[in-house]
Amino acid sequence: MIAIINGRQPCAELEFEIERLRRLAYDLNDIRRGRHPGGKILEQAPTIEEWRLAARPTACLTGRVSGHPHVREDGIVVTTDLWVIAPAFGYARTLSRFYALGRPGRVLSESRH
Repeated sequence: MIAIINGRQPCAELEFEIERLRRLAYDLNDIRRGRHPGGKILEQAPTIEEWRLAARPTACLTGRVSGHPHVREDGIVVTTDLWVIAPAFGYARTLSRFYALGRPGRVLSESRH
């Protein structure tokens, strides 16, 4: 889910995601403490058969970064999942942190000309 912010009006579509993340954090905290879902919860949960682990692409940002707590100055990063991008306000919010947006890079199709 990505919210693209272009103005100062409230972003109502974030309400659903905020609540979903709250429920996830609550469940993760329980699991961390050794409290796993019981029979009642799993009886009501959908069942997935013939399941496998898989990966799917998600939106992120990539570019040169400065002032990052874990990446060297002017290093190239690929961010965690992108949640909000607000170019008009100069920021992006990924799963792990805010980024101040500097100059945008060229679009791939532009770089071929």
